[in-house]
Amino acid sequence: MNRGTTAGIAATTLAILSLVAGCSGGDNGLPTSEVRRDTLRATISVSGNLNAPDDQFVAFSMPGTIDEVLVEKGDEVGEGDVLATLDTTDLERNVALARTSLEQAKTQHEIAEQQLRDTVFPHYYYSYVVDVPGVWMALDGATASVEEAQRLIKAGKAGEADRMLDDVLEDVERAQQSAEARGWELPFAVKVMELQREAAATAIEAAELNLQAAMDALEDAVVKTPIRGVVTAVQVKEGDTLTSMNFSNPAFHIIDPTNLEMTGLIDEMDIASVSMGQKAIVTMDALPGVEVEGTVTYISEAAMIEAGVVMYETTVTLMNPGADVKDGMSATADIVMEEKDNVLVVPISAVMRGETGEDIVYVVNSDGAATERAVTTGMRSGRMVEILTGLSEGDTIALEPPE
Repeated sequence: MNRGTTAGIAATTLAILSLVAGCSGGDNGLPTSEVRRDTLRATISVSGNLNAPDDQFVAFSMPGTIDEVLVEKGDEVGEGDVLATLDTTDLERNVALARTSLEQAKTQHEIAEQQLRDTVFPHYYYSYVVDVPGVWMALDGATASVEEAQRLIKAGKAGEADRMLDDVLEDVERAQQSAEARGWELPFAVKVMELQREAAATAIEAAELNLQAAMDALEDAVVKTPIRGVVTAVQVKEGDTLTSMNFSNPAFHIIDPTNLEMTGLIDEMDIASVSMGQKAIVTMDALPGVEVEGTVTYISEAAMIEAGVVMYETTVTLMNPGADVKDGMSATADIVMEEKDNVLVVPISAVMRGETGEDIVYVVNSDGAATERAVTTGMRSGRMVEILTGLSEGDTIALEPPE
């Protein structure tokens, strides 16, 4: 197995080892172990500290006086929950004034529009005049001519129909010319009114922008959490005055304890065997016996040199870590390279070499006698090895050769 590779084993297999230490084999005094079925894992280990990537410091967006602080340390919050608010008296007044200014601008635009309409109607419409009655008369004449041409064709008078259709084309052309507007040179007073109307429209746009700015400022007075998690620090209190110099200082610290990961270094001999999505078993130094399943979620493409050894940063994300598993804890992740369930396992020390180089074990009979038996081994994992043939579940084997 490559340098740096270690072997992991399920918690139930570790329990076997504890039993082995206290077993002895009847009258012969040999330490023994029982053949059992268990899960074996071949792993690559990486160590580091747990880290919560969803870790946010939250600050106010503007100066002001803090009106309410709605959370305390230890409170659970959801994404978008309100943490605190500023005094919004002046901000609400600004919004009201901006709305009033917008309504006034709209009224002024309506007045300017009406004044221009009253001045130019019926002689002008903006800068053009259209002969509407002439258009309808020409189109009515063209329709009548088409109907007459159809009647002549049915009567077999194609020549007269052709002449009639020529008349139709002339009527359509006249209608088109009548529909086209003629440019007029507007009087100076009318031009002034048009400019006043345009100025009123611009005033509406400015008033809308002012209203939006006032509403944005009112919204900025409310501080919300960007993530779900737990409040770990509150640096402000009600009544505090935030100035332009300190309003952007962190006011709250939010962390999501359910999203934890561990980053460590794996050497160049083992990194080729690690891939994204591989399963890992994470254990914590502070929580003996606790195992949390994880997944490899990051493998760095850039190498790091540690004491002359080429290493690659690797991250394992924990799945459902539980309340006892906390940010910052020292941890080890055993990345599973191979896993076998429900296989016969024995301690590696029980497998010995026979005279011809084959693998053998000593099976302890009920009378305490140890009998040599050839076995076929499979996967090795730490202090345990898989037995493919030669033993049965429940057999008792010696951990040392008999004298």
